[in-house]
Parts: sequence; C-alpha cells; structure tokens
Amino acid sequence: MIALPAHATPPDQIYTLNCWGCHQPHAQGIPGSVPRLANSMGCFLHLPEGRAYLAEVPGVASAPLSDDEIARVLNWMLLTFSRPQIPKDFIPYTAHEIHNYRRHKLVNVTATRRKLAAELMAMGLQVSDDGESASAGAPGSPPARPKP
Repeated sequence: MIALPAHATPPDQIYTLNCWGCHQPHAQGIPGSVPRLANSMGCFLHLPEGRAYLAEVPGVASAPLSDDEIARVLNWMLLTFSRPQIPKDFIPYTAHEIHNYRRHKLVNVTATRRKLAAELMAMGLQVSDDGESASAGAPGSPPARPKP
C-alpha cells in the first residue's frame, strides 16, 4: 500500500474559497447585508455565547468543510482580521469544539447577534452592526477597543 502525503489547505485559501464571496477580501462585509468581521469578530470571544456564535452561524456551521478546517480558518480569521479585539486568554478553536458547536442550529442569527452586541457594548466593546457600512472596517481604520 502506498501512503499518500497528508494535505492540509492553508487557512487563507480556505477563507478565499469559502468566505471571501460574502465577507470580502479584508473581512469588510457587504453594506446592508453581511456584517463586517474586521476589527470586530474578536470581541465575540469575550463571551462564551459569542465564541459559540462565531462557530454556529449558518455560513460556518453548514459550510462544506471539516471541523478541523473550520477551526483553522476561524483561528486564522481572528488573528488576521481582529487580533486587537481578542481576549488576552484566547484559546484557539479545536476541531472537537467546532464539532460540538455545529450540532446546534442557530435559529435567529440577527437577534442573537444583536443580543451579543448589546452585552459586549455594556462591557465597553463595540462590534459592527449587522450590515454596517464596510468602510468602517476597512484596513487602516481604527479598531474597536475596550473603553477605559
């Protein structure tokens, strides 16, 4: 039997092939329909429900990717597009964790996002509104930061 070499698609390529169409090259989203992730998605990790939310949104949970691929691309996205907002005690997603989150079907994505955003705002963290103007998250714009 011939052993084939293991092949793992780099997370940036996974993003390009599976996420870029809606979230755009720099995770700036599409105004009026797709939320910006840049300078925002890391804030969700400040809440256990927010961590689950990032893995349970339909575009992630139903993606034609393995649990490992989703874990790798989410970790890459967080570190690439929202590093300043990630909690200092951040633990990267694992395939096992993603597997467990994918079993839960998020029914009302918009209401869940708004609830989490309100909780985060009360903590001094600002996430983009659902479908907020993409220019707010363009590279070079100031990131959301905790209030002093």
